[in-house]
Amino acid sequence: MSGDPAGAAVAAVPHLRLGTRGSALALAQSGTIAEALRARGATVEMVTIRTAGDNRAPNSIWGEGAFVTALEAALLDGRIDVAVHSAKDVPTTQDPRLRIAAFPPREDPRDALIAGDPSLTLDTLPHGARIGTDSPRRVAFLLARRPDLRPHPLHGNVDTRLRRLADGESDALVLAVAGLTRLGLAGRITQALPADVLPPAPGQGALAVQCRADDPVAGPLVEQLDDPATRTAVESERAFLAASGGGCRAPLGALGTVRNGTLELLVAAADPADLLAGDAPATAAAEAPGTTFTASSRSVGPVRVVWARGSASSGDGPALAEALAREIAATIGRRAGARRPRVLVTRDAERAGPLVDALRARGLDPVHVPTISVEPGRSGGPLDDAVPAAGSYGWVVVTSPAGADALGAAAARRGADLTSARIASVGAATTAAVERAGGHASFVPGVATAAALAEELPVNAGDRVLLVRGNLADERLGRRLRSRGAAVDEMVAYRTVEAPATSAEVLRTALRTGLAGLVFTSGSTVRGLLALLDAPDRIAVLDLPAFCIGPSTASVARDAGFSIVHEAAAPNPDTLAELVRASLAGAAGARPFVTTTRETS
Repeated sequence: MSGDPAGAAVAAVPHLRLGTRGSALALAQSGTIAEALRARGATVEMVTIRTAGDNRAPNSIWGEGAFVTALEAALLDGRIDVAVHSAKDVPTTQDPRLRIAAFPPREDPRDALIAGDPSLTLDTLPHGARIGTDSPRRVAFLLARRPDLRPHPLHGNVDTRLRRLADGESDALVLAVAGLTRLGLAGRITQALPADVLPPAPGQGALAVQCRADDPVAGPLVEQLDDPATRTAVESERAFLAASGGGCRAPLGALGTVRNGTLELLVAAADPADLLAGDAPATAAAEAPGTTFTASSRSVGPVRVVWARGSASSGDGPALAEALAREIAATIGRRAGARRPRVLVTRDAERAGPLVDALRARGLDPVHVPTISVEPGRSGGPLDDAVPAAGSYGWVVVTSPAGADALGAAAARRGADLTSARIASVGAATTAAVERAGGHASFVPGVATAAALAEELPVNAGDRVLLVRGNLADERLGRRLRSRGAAVDEMVAYRTVEAPATSAEVLRTALRTGLAGLVFTSGSTVRGLLALLDAPDRIAVLDLPAFCIGPSTASVARDAGFSIVHEAAAPNPDTLAELVRASLAGAAGARPFVTTTRETS
């Protein structure tokens, strides 16, 4: 009965498993969310998850999603119910099975200077002072303000960096105010750098609390932590990042501020022509597209930056962000058109870096707009089931870096050892990815194509082959290996999505600010480009020269109707970039895609 306490139903206390990285900062951030959820009636168990960013070598850098993917995988396979991320680390493309249910009130989003001499500021640091930072954004804007400075990559957690500052490795550091504050180290800040000098990374200072999209328990509880003003600002900043075609390490910044229902958005981006590669480890730089390091032995400034500012009602934040991104892209594009040939790089964001660098090194102006995106395989799939037995296969065949990454991720999830597996790799880039995944490529064909791999792989009748591929990969490889007597288990380990919607407006802006050619690294990048365009633009773009990494890509370009198709002699970034340079030698800047452009202030 309702009046009988002994017979009354007792409401169950919700129990949430909260996933976090294990660093001191991550634990401090997650601890505040755990306490807030406990205050709302839940019991909370903290679960530490090790991420790819935590596993990197001390002197290396990381790419998009390095601190996020493992936590998202734990959400999807049910090991945790809530994940806490730094909002600046979360990729702009989200798995639809997950959602960011709360952006709690934001900490100070600015960057902080910590000088060895606490009396100094950014403007009073000695000429040629060394600044420790591994952020391309910070490097770019520091050199825009002080071209004499010598930024150099400095890695490790906050305590490690502070210790290296004390040891004299740097004259100053740049770190986030929010992280220092959450660690109780705000007293070490020499100067909080104004946003109109060094704009914060989109989302900096904010936390993103994520759960499964259909979770009826965690979702309503986490939603109670959401701060509408923070959400408006952060989502607008992330919209600017997406519209600019950048990742979390792109040399751009954004800061939204909400006052009385109005969003004010300040954005800026560095001119990529002024960003030079330096003393970051070469392999690490290749793994993180868009990263920029400047050599510690010399000054390389100045860097030119483009700023834009606007305001709109809170509900129109994403539209404002996209308009400002177009304005900045157009300004940079006009500069580039007067300087050197501009070429469009269509490769996915995770793997475009080496090609962009190779083109830039040859005096070209690459504009990166991914016409495909690569979605990594999720936990619990067939590859997870197969990878513990990888060593029992005659061969594990991997045909792309994305496939190697997926193989390594599955091995990590299952605790599998790839050292005993006989792995066949299609070429050098895939071989490097196999090594990063903890395996060794025992066979590479003489020509880096799937067709050559199918013919040259030493298989005997009855040999078992595990073929790791993407959803759009050519199925002829598996068929040919079967015709040679192999028993082939094909695993679709990742998905290539053509024509990502986030690239559409960026692509239109790039085309209208002038291009001398298009660079394609797969048939899917060709199809993705054309699918992003309306009919008139699609017809017009077919007159631009198409530079293709290999015969299969060139075949797709010809079939699509491109009138000028160039094919690289070898499928690697340097050979492809040299083909572009030689073909466009003497080109006087970018060729306009349309004849009417409008100057923006």
